[in-house]
Amino acid sequence: MKQLGHASQIIPELVRDDLSEGEYDELLDVLTRQFSHSDGVRGFFAVYLTSPESLAVDGVPTVLAEAARSADAEIIVPLACMNVVMPTAMTSVHRDEDLKECASKTASNGKKILRLLKESDDVAQNCREISNVCKGEFDGSDLNNSLQYWKKFFENYKYGGQQKDDISLAISEFC
Repeated sequence: MKQLGHASQIIPELVRDDLSEGEYDELLDVLTRQFSHSDGVRGFFAVYLTSPESLAVDGVPTVLAEAARSADAEIIVPLACMNVVMPTAMTSVHRDEDLKECASKTASNGKKILRLLKESDDVAQNCREISNVCKGEFDGSDLNNSLQYWKKFFENYKYGGQQKDDISLAISEFC
């Protein structure tokens, strides 16, 4: 996936504190184009969330925050939710402490991105639906497209028990 290569070239630029206005604008344009489609979002965050650069800082670089907030919520929000759900689920099943810690850090980084997007109604809606799936709080007649999506997502990955409990807790601040 060439999006991974693009991301690995962009990430070192994100953490520079000496970007000129022109460099900032160019980086914003590149990120905006990357975030205009799901493969771009998925590829970028697959690299960014586990990168040493992102793990070394508490916040999110300004240019990344601006690009993420300006992206189409219907594209970026479900993927940002996945970036919390999936590593949280892995944290629940890993027996190796190093792998568990790595998954936990990735989930924490995913939450940083989701917090940027929290003003979007889509974040609360997706997180409520994830929570409903985790808790089994739906009856089949109330399955809208998004809830169906998350139900199928959880079934595909065979998330259950402790994973669902941990995921529900992880996304609770966004509901």
